[in-house]
Amino acid sequence: MNKTDPKRVVLCDDHEIVREAVKARMMEASGVEIVGEAADGEELVDKVRDLEPDVAIVDVELPGIDGIEATKEILKARPETRVIIFTAHAQPDLLTLALRAGASGYVLKSAPSEDIARAIEVVAGGGTFVGTELGQGAREVEKLLELTPREREILDLLAEGLRVKQIAERLSLSPATVHTHVRNAIARMEVDTRTEAVALAVRFSYLGAGGSM
Repeated sequence: MNKTDPKRVVLCDDHEIVREAVKARMMEASGVEIVGEAADGEELVDKVRDLEPDVAIVDVELPGIDGIEATKEILKARPETRVIIFTAHAQPDLLTLALRAGASGYVLKSAPSEDIARAIEVVAGGGTFVGTELGQGAREVEKLLELTPREREILDLLAEGLRVKQIAERLSLSPATVHTHVRNAIARMEVDTRTEAVALAVRFSYLGAGGSM
């Protein structure tokens, strides 16, 4: 996809009035083209296979397979398509489920049109977008995304129960360097202790996979 091409989007919601509202909102955004619609999860996966969109905007509550399961099926069928969960529920636990399933974005239906357009742009470019309405959950995700791959790796090993000396030996680093990475991670995550940093990293452990969402 050329950067100047419009982002090709498939929209899935079981309520036609919602789909029409989103399409109307997206008409105001440049660089976005709604190329298909679906009313349930199975139809969505078929549309993704047929239309090969850049982005799928997916409601959570769908007939048949729900939006979380549909996300998994989309990524199996076409890993290049990025998924934005589009829901009325501002629940950090649902955010966690969505991102674990492979979604790259999470936007509330009450969000302004600019946020939806921005989410499409960000995820199509390979990034992750979490609406600010998610409050603490969104802030935690943003902090974790700022960690370097090495910092995430060390937090994962700490979560496994390894001590600093063991981590240093496994990664061919000095213990002092490991301590420095841990201090940097604590600072980025804006927590007070190593234990808090590890607990937060475990909660959002999918963030470390491949160095991204």
